[in-house]
Amino acid sequence: MLNAIVHLGTAFLLALTVAACGGGGGDGGPPAPPDTGANVKDAIAAAARDPANDTSANSAAPFTVLQNAGVPAVVVAGPPSVNFTVFSDGAVLPTLELANVSFVIAKLVPGQNGEIDQWVNYVYRIETPAAGAPGSGPGGTPALASAKQATSDPKTAATLVFNEDGYYTYTFTTDITDPTKTQGVVFEPDRTHRIAIQLSYLNAAGERILVNPGFDFTIDGNGHSVPVTDPAQTRKMVDSSSCNGCHDKLSLHGGGRVDTQFCVMCHNPGTTDANSGHPVTLMTMVHKIHAGRLLKSRFDAGLGGELYRIWGFNDTEFDFSEIGFPQDLRNCSKCHSGDNPLTPQGDNWKTRSSKEACLTCHANLPGSDWDTRHLAFAQELVTDPALTADGIQAKDLSNAQCQNCHRPGSAIAPERVHWNQNEENGARYKMNIESAAYDSAARSVRVKYFLSDPTNGDAAYDLVTPDCTGPAERPCGANTRFGNLQLRVAYQNLVGQPTGVTEFTAYNNGGNNVFAWAHNGVNDGNDHYTVDIAIPPDSEFAVAAGTARVVTIGQVKEPLLEVKWATDPRPEATPLTLINTVVQNTFQEFAISGPLNPRRKIVATEKCNVCHGALGTTSGSNTLANAFHGGARNIVEACVVCHDPGRVSSTVMTNGLALNESYQFKRMIHGIHGNGTREPGTNPPTARFPFTHGNRVVAEFDLTGVQLTPGYRLDNLTPVPAGTLLTDALNGGPNAVNFAAEVHWPGMIGVNCNACHVDNSYKVDRGPIGAVVSKLNDPADGTSGNRADPKSWLVITPKAATCTACHDSGKAIGHVASFGGAGFGNLTQVESWNTIEICADCHSSGGIKPVDAVHGQR
Repeated sequence: MLNAIVHLGTAFLLALTVAACGGGGGDGGPPAPPDTGANVKDAIAAAARDPANDTSANSAAPFTVLQNAGVPAVVVAGPPSVNFTVFSDGAVLPTLELANVSFVIAKLVPGQNGEIDQWVNYVYRIETPAAGAPGSGPGGTPALASAKQATSDPKTAATLVFNEDGYYTYTFTTDITDPTKTQGVVFEPDRTHRIAIQLSYLNAAGERILVNPGFDFTIDGNGHSVPVTDPAQTRKMVDSSSCNGCHDKLSLHGGGRVDTQFCVMCHNPGTTDANSGHPVTLMTMVHKIHAGRLLKSRFDAGLGGELYRIWGFNDTEFDFSEIGFPQDLRNCSKCHSGDNPLTPQGDNWKTRSSKEACLTCHANLPGSDWDTRHLAFAQELVTDPALTADGIQAKDLSNAQCQNCHRPGSAIAPERVHWNQNEENGARYKMNIESAAYDSAARSVRVKYFLSDPTNGDAAYDLVTPDCTGPAERPCGANTRFGNLQLRVAYQNLVGQPTGVTEFTAYNNGGNNVFAWAHNGVNDGNDHYTVDIAIPPDSEFAVAAGTARVVTIGQVKEPLLEVKWATDPRPEATPLTLINTVVQNTFQEFAISGPLNPRRKIVATEKCNVCHGALGTTSGSNTLANAFHGGARNIVEACVVCHDPGRVSSTVMTNGLALNESYQFKRMIHGIHGNGTREPGTNPPTARFPFTHGNRVVAEFDLTGVQLTPGYRLDNLTPVPAGTLLTDALNGGPNAVNFAAEVHWPGMIGVNCNACHVDNSYKVDRGPIGAVVSKLNDPADGTSGNRADPKSWLVITPKAATCTACHDSGKAIGHVASFGGAGFGNLTQVESWNTIEICADCHSSGGIKPVDAVHGQR
């Protein structure tokens, strides 16, 4: 259900600083800059005028422009010298200082005998945890007394010189040709090398630009760089553009490390975290972070999982065990694809399986399925005396042996076993609405529709399958192939509701049964269907008016197919197991009265699916088979049908107010995703109020779900002491969900509202209906139960309902009430219609605090 919306926590992304600066040594002054001549100066100036070369967007141009003009980007005759330029706003930027740059250099060592290729840095430091520092070793102490960590050039003897032709020369402190200065790493000029910069500067508009220019090369006999032009001679498995789909913009180690091609320079097999003992090779660390919740679930069940933790800067612990990849972990191509020209090795996961990558999502400690299954193979295949002496372990299998079994074309090839039936077969099912028209005389809407197969020329399916043997009202039951597909109608039904802006209100005011099973329609003989859906008669508290919407919801029931199978089609697994397969649902709007006035488009399902893969499918690092509603609701146009302004929950707000939380779609989604940035509370000042599912207590809470103030249950007035947990039996019990502990918006710089919103819709909240937070009668009136008239339900006014989903402190609520003219649980619905919120006076674009500026939009 709702707890299935799981998420990438960004705590790690903000401050993980394992590979810090420092260490190294070197001597010797910088070499004289090359004798370039006027042609180089002209070439640089011409390149600067080309907007495509601007360093903010082109990470290669700082080096390739010089290289192409005859100036080697890198010269190695001791400490490397790096020649580069910076293009900004059509000109060379001449004002860099040492503080603006940090350099890394590494070589690529090809894997032998099935081992993986790996970057090996030339510059290292030794991490030694402070006395008394925590860790995952015995008694909570550091696992290692010290650990080697790759890092950037320490700059203790480095120089940065700006040459009049328009480029800089940076000379390293570290002499990479001397193994005594590189922790034994030998300089191999014929290997592919990479130089990269952590670069920070201001552009003409005064904006801080943080980029990581890089250049791959070999070194010729003169010590000069030769560009690597063959993609097969480098290693690029993932591009930052894939990361930025969810993270908006990577911004690590204080914000300056923004490119995965920079990350691998330090996060390679030469780097270990002393506190935990974990290697922080990028592939291992990132996979384990994104699989954190899955690994914890295996740990809790005694199935060989782990609580994945890393200690960063100043021995700060980062616990990733609540982080869940928000889509199916088997979607490897979300990050890795050979079809992307920026990642020529993006398909390595299909052909070069490795323990370093695979044993990250797959729990593998003793007690795990993996360990049990692979131990027998190891005992048969491993013959190395150095390993057999202490007893064979499953992990003693070599990568070559892994690849031999998991080879392409086999039944257990990575591409075969990572097959995701739910989403893959979803391409075969698409609901189509041909028309929807309201008949006022019959008081019903007639819908024409069909389910098609887009992979087969949109051929229509017969919705009545042979197993449809149920009663007449629903012959196709829940376990038949198409028996769960519905057409549901949403409309405006509050008496006197403002209709200038369409807002559906029927579902939570008596209109929750306005639907039809898709298989109950009349088949025209070509598997196109027609169904009439009745609209309830008007009553004292409910009418039908304005513009309405019909949406399709539901999923297809399919037999689970074999995953470990080498060819297509895959056979059914035995015993027979039914699973939900996602359907491409749709909607259409029609007028009940007056002209058609479509509901505004605010967000887009396509934007949700950038992170979530397919709404409603596997989530939470594969701890949830269907993220919510069994996978049946997977378009936002359906979400607002049920989660309309009247969708009040039984959950109590956690900010100490005796109100129920609104699950109106906009408030619920902002509340869930915005948990990591909720407003500070008052007791203590650092407390923040989590958005929850299942809280029953009127009190203040911190983000971990601990009750901070004495309170009472809203349903029965039972006193509940401070210190009680949200999941305690006195409160919501084990089924309560604290989204603050599980969900964190993964964006890293500001809050990019347009990651979800379309056409800058976030700038103006046009919602006309208040979010209901209480339907209860006032006990002071001597009555109990809910108020019958929905216009008397207590609400948060529309604009305030959006903003206070994240900004929910007493100070923030006071602000929207006193300065914004809003109501927060103190106005009835009809009173909210007559309330003018003036938030836009200050927060509209161009105002003194425009919403785009305060959210850090770029």
